[in-house]
Amino acid sequence: MAILLDSVEISNFRSVSSCALPLSTYTPIIGYNNSGKSNSITAIQWLLRRSLLAKADFHSAALPIEVVGTITGVTAAHVAEMPPPQQRQITPYIAGETLKVKRTQPPTASKAGEITLSVWDPTTLSWNANPTGIDNALGALLPEPIRIGAMENAAEDAAKSKTTTTIGKLLAEFIAPVRAAHAVELSGFLQEISRRVSADGDMRFAELVTIENQITVKVNDLFPGIGAKLHFPVPELEDLVKGGTLRLQEGTNSPRDFGSYGHGTQRSVQMALVRHLAEVRRGAGPGLGTTLLLIDEPELYLHPFAVEQIRAALKSLGRTGYQVIFSTHSAQLVPASDAQFALLMRKDAARGTYARSRLRDAIQRAVPNSVHQMEQLFTLGNSSQVLFADRVLLTEGKTELRLLPAIYEAIAGRSLGQERCALVAQSGVNDTRKSTEILAAMDVPCKAIVDLDYAFSGAVRDGYLVATDPDISALKLELASLAAAGRVSVGPNGLPQGGVVTSAQAFVLLAQHIGAQPHIVSLHSKLLAQNIWLWQLGDIEAHLGLAEKSEREWARFNVDLNTRGLHAACPHPASIQQMLAWAIM
Repeated sequence: MAILLDSVEISNFRSVSSCALPLSTYTPIIGYNNSGKSNSITAIQWLLRRSLLAKADFHSAALPIEVVGTITGVTAAHVAEMPPPQQRQITPYIAGETLKVKRTQPPTASKAGEITLSVWDPTTLSWNANPTGIDNALGALLPEPIRIGAMENAAEDAAKSKTTTTIGKLLAEFIAPVRAAHAVELSGFLQEISRRVSADGDMRFAELVTIENQITVKVNDLFPGIGAKLHFPVPELEDLVKGGTLRLQEGTNSPRDFGSYGHGTQRSVQMALVRHLAEVRRGAGPGLGTTLLLIDEPELYLHPFAVEQIRAALKSLGRTGYQVIFSTHSAQLVPASDAQFALLMRKDAARGTYARSRLRDAIQRAVPNSVHQMEQLFTLGNSSQVLFADRVLLTEGKTELRLLPAIYEAIAGRSLGQERCALVAQSGVNDTRKSTEILAAMDVPCKAIVDLDYAFSGAVRDGYLVATDPDISALKLELASLAAAGRVSVGPNGLPQGGVVTSAQAFVLLAQHIGAQPHIVSLHSKLLAQNIWLWQLGDIEAHLGLAEKSEREWARFNVDLNTRGLHAACPHPASIQQMLAWAIM
């Protein structure tokens, strides 16, 4: 089991008043601009790398900033790899392979020494502030994170090898085998240089000696007996590594400084370093701790194929000693398998920045059966729009999915995406209740569109209507009348079954029956009060005048919509407009 920063709790930091973030090995943080995504990442970084925060970093000037981290997977084998003093210092605080730490900066702090790192004592059930050696022990379990920010400092970040830059930290990974293989050879070269240019070298250049003698004569005129020595310090091997940089070369031209290229190239190089790091780590054995890789918008300035390559690299790092946490606006970085772990960040005036429940957690709460959990996870996880929307419109058919976005844009001059509304096709109408409950648990407003048949079965099963509803009973009598006339076939339960026409066609015929229409309107109103829109003509195809459910028919309608408009393309435009207006309310 790998060491994992399993969760963090952030209090009073920038836009965050109080926020809990569950984390995984690959955690996308999704939210609109200015929702606090980067603030959350910075708070995680601060937990592991102490620095004095500014007054502007306090959400409330009267309260301390606190970040609590829960670290899991700290096994006895991991502790045994630590130096003996660290083992003794950290062992009392580990319970069930879990360690809990808290970094705190009071509002009056004026220097880094006033920041405390506390550890939770499972015996006394209290925080122990600044126990001896806890910083070093924490650094062994979770080394200083690598932070790749947005583009404002890309040139420095990827071209200057400092301990705080991406290139510096990545070079530390890359240079290790070079140092191991050539340390003796390089040290020998440096020693040879030192012998020639340092003040105490035994093979100093004659030109240096000549200059020194000339200077010594002049010095002795003022201070007899004092000699001058020119000294050129030769760097140690570590200094050479720290001075490493990155230049780019096109063809046979001379290498150019990184900063002379555009943002797209700079970002590509940053991410290429991450990809190479993934390859290096893939071939290396696991170390003691897990390194956090914190990235702001890795997709920035990259074309779609490059984004896909970066996603694969980040996923690989998550399996080879890194924990990847990143903010993103790209659904391409959140495949269905990882949608369950995505954090949806939101911000409002009352709460500040907060995280909605993850899809994974919402499903576990709303759908107790494990088989249904997997079904719902597959259904909603494949609809990545759910993660980027402020509201969701559930559909049970492909026609809605194919045509409603184009219809809405034709009516409103805006896309559903601009309304922050996600249109999600379910695997079947039987998922309506489960999907609604899951999205409610995620604090995502949800509405559903259903065909007429749902009122008779699904709505009753899901508790939206009762089986003895008088409108349902009346409509069954209307179906019996249609069956007696030979227009439909009904089963023992009084509902349509295959025979004269399909079940779907039978409900469309029912909707056309004069005696049925008041009852359908009544059922529509009852379901509408529960955020469900019932197609009163049976299904959307009847409202749009479609002859069949097929790609060819959908394409024909789209062409008609674009050339003639909704009122000419559709026999019942008012009902479509009313539904869309209701959907985005």
